[in-house]
Amino acid sequence: MVFPALAARLRTFLLGYSGTSLATGLQVILLPWIAVSLMDLPALQLGWVQASVLLPNLVFLLFGGALADRFDSARVAALSCAGLALCHALLAIWLLQRVPTLLLLLAYGVSLGVCTAFLQPARDNLVQRCARKPGDGAGKLSEARVQNTVTWMMLAQYGGQAVGMLLASRFDHWGAEPLLLIQVCTLGIAALFFFSMRHSGPAPRQASQKLPSALLEGFAEVRKSRAILELVLLVGFNGLVHIGVFLVVLPLMADSYDRGASYYATLQIAFVVGTVVATVAMLRRGQGNQPGRGVLMCLLYSAALLIAISFGPTPFGLMLLCACWGAVAAASAGLGRAIVQLLAPEQVRSRIISIYQLSLFGSAAIGALAAGVISEFSAPLTTLLWAGIFSLLAFALAWYSGALRGLKFHGGTTSTPE
Repeated sequence: MVFPALAARLRTFLLGYSGTSLATGLQVILLPWIAVSLMDLPALQLGWVQASVLLPNLVFLLFGGALADRFDSARVAALSCAGLALCHALLAIWLLQRVPTLLLLLAYGVSLGVCTAFLQPARDNLVQRCARKPGDGAGKLSEARVQNTVTWMMLAQYGGQAVGMLLASRFDHWGAEPLLLIQVCTLGIAALFFFSMRHSGPAPRQASQKLPSALLEGFAEVRKSRAILELVLLVGFNGLVHIGVFLVVLPLMADSYDRGASYYATLQIAFVVGTVVATVAMLRRGQGNQPGRGVLMCLLYSAALLIAISFGPTPFGLMLLCACWGAVAAASAGLGRAIVQLLAPEQVRSRIISIYQLSLFGSAAIGALAAGVISEFSAPLTTLLWAGIFSLLAFALAWYSGALRGLKFHGGTTSTPE
């Protein structure tokens, strides 16, 4: 039977993916809370710390995508996990002796960002390897199978992040050092899972182009598809407005409630609970044959949530709104990543994934800096209100454009608006 082999391959991938996500869940809490709690940094410097993890994407994500297309994605993912583990280990050793400086924390963030830039396209490129049954030819996979694998991947991501955030909520009791060591161990195990997949896919293609031309080929393929181009622009907006606000304004709001790291972790957990619920719902109901329309509706819902949070909810109300925000973010991410997997040609898939991630996280770095500057001179709630208004405008423009709104999948064929 071929199904057990497929299940084993998918299970290995999901275990590795959930391991990296658990480490990310810890990092999401630890990094800003070390900055806010241990170092008492102001909003502008917090924005720089958060951006330090994201800015390397502007430089290295495209190289990460090209590397994953030229070499075995499983090996690239394993090496990237090892690099992340080393970064966390070095910070843990430093914290055992003294409080970090702003320069050290920025260097730590940049190192994490560099390793993550190589991990993301390599890890996501393994989706097609897991969706394909042993013995399948090199033909195109069905939309339903790819969408289902992407949804499982998202569930592993959000489930792993939820566990990591639950562990991070013990920051006030355990301190940062044990949590950093948990990240080291988890990433080491994830590296082993990814490395074990190195022989389960097709042999890497020989590079037919020099690196600059290979990078430009990915952009050329993006321009050929109106749907992918509009999606890349839209996720860039999400990174600039939504992720930037989330990274900077949310910890500032949590700190204003004066409830410690546990409350900030609770907000993050509520967000991830929403992502898990939405992902399970997509597993049960599927993603449908018009994922582009779903991405646009998620943008509209995000605008409504940002405006609602800008009115200053109670601590419990903020938790509920964060859960709803997580559900919307998960649906948008799952639909968007499935669109990329289905529309991107195999020979440049990793590069298109890296362009998609570059648009998201590169703009998020700029958004984090902008949110830090705005929040330094105005109330964080004002930042949220403007983010919601700009999201409404972006929805109207994207809906009028129609490239994503008209995208349809029909059991093996794809129709796009002219």
